[in-house]
Amino acid sequence: MILVLRGKGGSSMDQLEEDDVLIIPILKPIIDESAVDRLRALCGSKRRLGVVMSSEAIAAVAGRVDISNCIETVIAVGPSTCGAVHAAFPTVKCEVPSEYFSGAVSKMLEERCGPGEEVLVIRSKDYVDDAEIRAGMCSVVEIGLYELARDDEAIRRAASYLPSAGAVVFTSPKVFTTFLEAVGGKALEGKRLVAIGPTTGSTMRRNGFEPLIPARYTVKDAVELAARSSGGS
Repeated sequence: MILVLRGKGGSSMDQLEEDDVLIIPILKPIIDESAVDRLRALCGSKRRLGVVMSSEAIAAVAGRVDISNCIETVIAVGPSTCGAVHAAFPTVKCEVPSEYFSGAVSKMLEERCGPGEEVLVIRSKDYVDDAEIRAGMCSVVEIGLYELARDDEAIRRAASYLPSAGAVVFTSPKVFTTFLEAVGGKALEGKRLVAIGPTTGSTMRRNGFEPLIPARYTVKDAVELAARSSGGS
């Protein structure tokens, strides 16, 4: 069995069909109302480019702030996030980089924006320094719309499946550090660990683990890599 740990929200399930995959969200988003108000104020004027780093960020503003008033084209971290943008704001153009992680978003933004051009970055407050959006020529305005709080009941449920899990997939640095803090490192010993992308992988390595990382940074690809590496157990 492959255990996938993630945050709540999610149109990022990537149409998983495997019967032996268990997905448990262990974090729940708590919306920052002051950040939503700030975004609403910024949406008084239009910008050519914006960045959205999660489908949860779109869920936080859908029906409350019309980002089509302030962003013409969104660079989304991946296709699932782009799908959330299209569903909530069909008039906003959405593009994704060739690789689905923050570094590729920064590179794409650097290529697209002009000197001093203001770009809104909409995301969670809970991101590691490795995931900061950097684009030297742009004026980047980051808005953390929500925090990710631990769901203790879900963590206990996930921990109960560890003995039967052949592999564990972590979908963000926050998911990994929260679970590690809750269960301890020994609980993960002997498990095949997979990070959804290089940012999560860096956090796991800093904590003494050597995760596998799929060639494409999606839940589906991470699960397929976990299945191959663990022999489908």
